[in-house]
Amino acid sequence: MPSTKAVDLAAHPLTAWQGPLGLPDFTRIGDGDFSPTFDAALKAHEAEIEAIAGNKDAPSIENTLAALELGGEALDRVSSIFWCRAGAHTNETIQALERDISPKMSRHFSAISMNERLFARIDELYQRRDSLKLDAETLRVLEKTWKGFVRSGAKLDADGKKRLAEINEELSSLGTTFGQNVLADESDWALFLDEADLAGLP
Repeated sequence: MPSTKAVDLAAHPLTAWQGPLGLPDFTRIGDGDFSPTFDAALKAHEAEIEAIAGNKDAPSIENTLAALELGGEALDRVSSIFWCRAGAHTNETIQALERDISPKMSRHFSAISMNERLFARIDELYQRRDSLKLDAETLRVLEKTWKGFVRSGAKLDADGKKRLAEINEELSSLGTTFGQNVLADESDWALFLDEADLAGLP
């Protein structure tokens, strides 16, 4: 099992998929790997977002929109494995992690959506979209990105952003708790069949 003291995202099996067919090597992944890897991946994504938002060059599709789309790969990878594990092969440790990670992820993405410098760059591209001569696919990505930021609170005032982030975090926690309660309620469910129920089956 990889060390949980220092996470090398370029080599960790949760983020560097080196198993068969380019899939994760699940034999090298333990429950204890998720929390430190999530923390490292969140920090790495924050740095990527800061680099985009703080770029001194004028906003362009490449240095803003494409950079935003391509960022967060490590976080995407650890998230995809974790939520699959939480949904299909959970245990008490994973459920405790889920209750911890869900609000963390909510705070993380709220901070991105409400990043004023980042949205200013996206908004500048959006306002100039007709003059950028974009192909249909790139224009669609730009429009969806801009609308996604606006709908996630980018244009709210400081108080509005704070309140929306709080609501998002609470909903994330409540959704996780609800899902775990449903799972616990159904975990001992069984369907009993007798011979008559199976009549006609080969």
